[in-house]
Amino acid sequence: MSTLLWSLAKENPWPGLALASLNLVVALTLVGLSLLLGVTISLLAGLCAFVDRETVPIKRQAQRRKAT
Repeated sequence: MSTLLWSLAKENPWPGLALASLNLVVALTLVGLSLLLGVTISLLAGLCAFVDRETVPIKRQAQRRKAT
């Protein structure tokens, strides 16, 4: 069976090249999406931490500083 596929690839390499190109595009898209998702989650986590820190009343912040 592999000999048959090899002989077909020798005659017309375009389908194999097209499939390899498609695989490359899909792989690069998935890597890009994962990086984008990671950056988005990091930014949201940092923003939530910043917002939560700022909502503490000033008296509690002063008490925390005295306690430490």
